[in-house]
Amino acid sequence: MSESLLHAFKGADLYFTESKRISIEAAEEDQTEEEESLLNSFDVDDCEAAGTLRFSTTNTAGGEDNVKKKKPKHSNNQLASSLQAASEGVVIGTTLSDYQRYWNQFKEFCVTIDKAQVASEIDNLFPNLPAEFPTWIALWIMDK
Repeated sequence: MSESLLHAFKGADLYFTESKRISIEAAEEDQTEEEESLLNSFDVDDCEAAGTLRFSTTNTAGGEDNVKKKKPKHSNNQLASSLQAASEGVVIGTTLSDYQRYWNQFKEFCVTIDKAQVASEIDNLFPNLPAEFPTWIALWIMDK
C-alpha cells in the first residue's frame, strides 16, 4: 500500500472516530437548521429579485419596535455649519467643480444600473433617499 494512501486512510479513520462523538440527534438538528437557513435564503433572494426586500425594526412576533427612535444629538444645520467651518481653506474652486463632476458621474452610473431612467431623477430623490442608496455609492466606487 502506498504511503499517501495509508495517510489518507489514517485521516479518514480520524474523522470517523471524531464523528462517533456526535449524537444522531445533534446531527439531525444541525441538518434541520441548515435546511431552514437555505429555504430562508431562497425567500430573501426572491424578494430581492422582485425588489420587495424591506428591512424591519420590529420583532418577528409582530410586536413593537425593538429600536426606539432617538432624538438626534445635533441638527442637520449644526452639522452642516461644523462641516463648513472645518472645510474653510480646504474647499477651493476646483474642489467644488470636482464634487460636481463626481456627482454627475454617479448619477450617470445610477442610470446604467437601472436605478433611474435619466440622471436628473437622482437629484429628485433628496431628501428621501432609498435605503439602498449607500449600496449604489459602493457599487459606483467599486466600478471606478
